Amino acid sequence: MLTDADREEAKDNIWKNNQTVWHAWEPECDACGLPESELKSPKDQLLSCSGCLVAKYCSKECQKKDWSKGHKTQCHIYEANRKLSSIFAKSLGPGTINDPKLSLAEKHCQWNFLNIHNHLVIAAVALKNDKKFAGTANVALLLSMSKDRAGSKYEHRTFFIDRVLLLDRDASDSAARVAGWTKGSMKNPQKEAERTDRHHFKLMAGWCSLPGDQVSSTQMWQHPCSDVVDHVLPPGFDLNRYVTHVNRGITHFHASFWPLPRNISDADIESAKVPAGWREHALRHHQLLSGLKGGQSIVGYVHADGTREPFFKGSDGGHFRRCAPGETDSDGPAEYKKLLTDPSKMVRLLSKHLEIFEHEQNVKMTKNITRFDPRLTMEEVKKIVFPGHSEE
Repeated sequence: MLTDADREEAKDNIWKNNQTVWHAWEPECDACGLPESELKSPKDQLLSCSGCLVAKYCSKECQKKDWSKGHKTQCHIYEANRKLSSIFAKSLGPGTINDPKLSLAEKHCQWNFLNIHNHLVIAAVALKNDKKFAGTANVALLLSMSKDRAGSKYEHRTFFIDRVLLLDRDASDSAARVAGWTKGSMKNPQKEAERTDRHHFKLMAGWCSLPGDQVSSTQMWQHPCSDVVDHVLPPGFDLNRYVTHVNRGITHFHASFWPLPRNISDADIESAKVPAGWREHALRHHQLLSGLKGGQSIVGYVHADGTREPFFKGSDGGHFRRCAPGETDSDGPAEYKKLLTDPSKMVRLLSKHLEIFEHEQNVKMTKNITRFDPRLTMEEVKKIVFPGHSEE
């Protein structure tokens, strides 16, 4: 029988022999790397590109240099990623990171659910895209909170990734068994925490300092080692840029998967073919990388006239919530396109991305309204839809 002292020792030993894959993050100039804290005045902030609002610079000179160096071919792509990320964030309903009723600790959990696809991509790089190596280590994402963002209308930029670490396998497995990090994976979480075989790896995200000397919970997912092979990663992947963009509020990277030129014509958009390598990558991993609410299950009622009324939505990552009154089945690409009101060509191009996933969407509805009564609590529905789920 483990004592409390034994548990605390196991949890402390998780940092034994860890390796840093990605260092502590601080906003910095995309051109010269100057940290924001080293600007001339403490009140100074990095300049944002007026086109994409994603790229950051310490001066007009650096901005001009970076434009000539390559940003002019990326600006419209970053802009499209930002717009889609914002559209998605604004569409989130009650029980998500935008819910004003949630505490910061609860929003921290929701931020992880929102970025679980990005977490896996980052873990794949940390594990060298090698499934054999993935059986030798676990991955930790240490998060921090940006205090000036907390309390904004849309809080998907409240938290950011501070460090990415490779953890000693035995020490981190021992910590996982006793720490109660079960808020990530949905099915049999404690059983997954106790696994020690080399056919999987654990991904843990948390350790975020919160106001009042509190520390956030740590969430844990376990993935098969095959998830880290090369085709998980987007083409042309750059870890530093990817994490930096995640930390700047980008949750969707669709435009980066298909980097077409700024001045592509309408006719070329209509006739464009998805590159063979990217298409296979997307179809094989749409639930992990699409970020289009792909992979979610919907519980609701199909009316006699064919209209659908969703009651609950849940994802493979572990996010489960009650739908807001009047909320539509926005998992379907046709419904999601209605949110893409921006006329820019890159955003119209993203509609083609959505079409790729149309036949892959996993929408589950029931015609039996008595089984899924809208008056049921979330816990009651979870027991029906996810019989192996546990909140312990």
